[in-house]
Amino acid sequence: PERTAILFDGRRVSYGELEGRANRVANALRARGYGPGSFVGLWMTRSLDLHVALLGILKAGAAYLPFDTDAPAERVAVSLADCSAPAVLVDAVTASKAVGLAVPALRLEDLASEDERAPDLRADGVTRDHPAYAIYTSGSTGKPKGIVISHANICHYLRAANSLYGITGEDIAFQGASVAFDLSLEEIFVPYLVGATLWVASRQVLDEADRLADVLNDAGITVLDTVPTLLAMLPKDVPSLRVVILGGEACPPAVAAR
Repeated sequence: PERTAILFDGRRVSYGELEGRANRVANALRARGYGPGSFVGLWMTRSLDLHVALLGILKAGAAYLPFDTDAPAERVAVSLADCSAPAVLVDAVTASKAVGLAVPALRLEDLASEDERAPDLRADGVTRDHPAYAIYTSGSTGKPKGIVISHANICHYLRAANSLYGITGEDIAFQGASVAFDLSLEEIFVPYLVGATLWVASRQVLDEADRLADVLNDAGITVLDTVPTLLAMLPKDVPSLRVVILGGEACPPAVAAR
């Protein structure tokens, strides 16, 4: 429980603290009737609260429906309606954009249950075939299309992936992807599965690619999951890196050699 789960903006959160906070969110959601069979929207900026909220939705037995911070409100509304989502979790930044939505926009402070016990989802009939999350593509027709992923799908993928990557509890993994992008599942949950530490990048860090190598070095990052274009932009090497996971596009031979 005392192992570091997340580092963000100078703050450290242990696995025990993350568990307790996520359970409180889960129990508050369940008290409102949002549990197995529900999709709950997740529209928040990069923060510790975002990670607490994401786990809280899953621990309630519901599936999370993530949106990028900059997503247009109309697009969020269409996706929430398509999933019959009963609510969306927001923060100070996104709350103002969520004013016109047809469902309640809840802040984490609205979900302050006193109960820190983990809900017993198996007792509630949640199975591996229940949805874990849904991600909406932009859709070639212009109408967003939702892809629903079950617990069995994503858990099988994460375990199979780490049989190759070999990430362990000693690793510090960089978390840079938006939760609305499926790469984030690999970035977040492979470390969780082995008790590693997530180093969550702030928006400012992501916006300053020229400083990224220094940031990675200073943080002692050992695992980086990214695209070859970003890797090629690093002005210097990062000796602490042990595992570099690349995808999304072809890797130029020069980048691979380096």
